[in-house]
Amino acid sequence: MANLVGMVRRPLALVHYWWQRRSMPAVLHVTHWKAGSQWIHRILKYCCSELTVRPRENNDHVLKGPIRQGMIYPTIYAMREQLQHLSYPDHVRRFVVIRDPRDSVVSLYFSTKNSHKNGSPIVLERRAHLQTMSQEDGLCFTIENSAAIAAIIRSWLGADDPLIRYEDLLRDDERILERVLLGHCQLPVSPRNLRAAIRENSFERLTGGRARGQEDIAAHERKGVAGDWQNYFTPRVKEVFHRHFGDVLVASGYERTNDW
Repeated sequence: MANLVGMVRRPLALVHYWWQRRSMPAVLHVTHWKAGSQWIHRILKYCCSELTVRPRENNDHVLKGPIRQGMIYPTIYAMREQLQHLSYPDHVRRFVVIRDPRDSVVSLYFSTKNSHKNGSPIVLERRAHLQTMSQEDGLCFTIENSAAIAAIIRSWLGADDPLIRYEDLLRDDERILERVLLGHCQLPVSPRNLRAAIRENSFERLTGGRARGQEDIAAHERKGVAGDWQNYFTPRVKEVFHRHFGDVLVASGYERTNDW
């Protein structure tokens, strides 16, 4: 009897999987470095592991397609222009997550110097370089090599796709992700299961109980707060940021003027 039940369940599971893919759009999660990309990726994978495409270096999981109906493509670090000419299925939904680029570059500095697990030659080279520098010099070096963050943010401003701020997710992740992932992206997940995924992948759960704001510079989830840049931006760091990032803070609504 147990074998018979198993024989019945397997075809039913295949039908359910096929229907999931047929009835939902392709979903693209677009973002930039250090804007909670791995956090969102874990939530998507927790909800729909069999539908979530494994990210690849240089956005190859998208750029070297095809993009398939009913599949989820997380952590796409790309400008809008890079995705405009791809071949898409009939139904596709994108959502974009950005973060205050000042916090992004601070997070990128600590990640590259201490905790990033990607052992690519460029990461190892930059890590070795940063470890010979003072913190101020290292932050300036990171800013000078992070122009792509500003370019990605600028390219998605004014687009029709939902634009989510990382800072808003910190305050209201369940409501925002339910609206975007279930409403806009039509993920085949119940609100209850989505909330479970969000809670299972919370900062506190991933760090073994460490509260947001309690820093561990050796951890990928270093601090998990907004506004941390204020602890690190010296006048010199601020000047270098202005020079390389221009008015992106005003354009994206993080500041009202460039006199911050």
